[in-house]
Amino acid sequence: MEHNRIAYRDLHKAAHDGKPSWFDRETGQVIQHEVAHGQPRYIELPRFDDTAEQQMRVAFTHSLQERPDLQEKIGEIFAHNRPVEEFEEILKNEELLHEWKNYREMSRQKVLNEWCSQNGIRFDTDGT
Repeated sequence: MEHNRIAYRDLHKAAHDGKPSWFDRETGQVIQHEVAHGQPRYIELPRFDDTAEQQMRVAFTHSLQERPDLQEKIGEIFAHNRPVEEFEEILKNEELLHEWKNYREMSRQKVLNEWCSQNGIRFDTDGT
């Protein structure tokens, strides 16, 4: 029997774990050990790794079009690979940290929703 449901908490946890994880269509379970990648029963889950998080920071910065001075300041952080904490400190000082965190969470939700949609999988918010 093919499973097409995943518990949202499992999907969310796996995406934030940093290690590769797969959804097993036959059992409906999330697997975090190596699997036979060539088998269609396994689908790799999305991950919010450093690259994905950086893409979200850049997209958020682009959304600040009414603040070119701030975009330039943040651009300096990106250009010199300075720590993420510096990015968040600037946003905190500009009273935009809450807005950034909301943007990031909405972006993560969108990625997870798109993954489910592309793979014909529904997620259960009640965890079952």
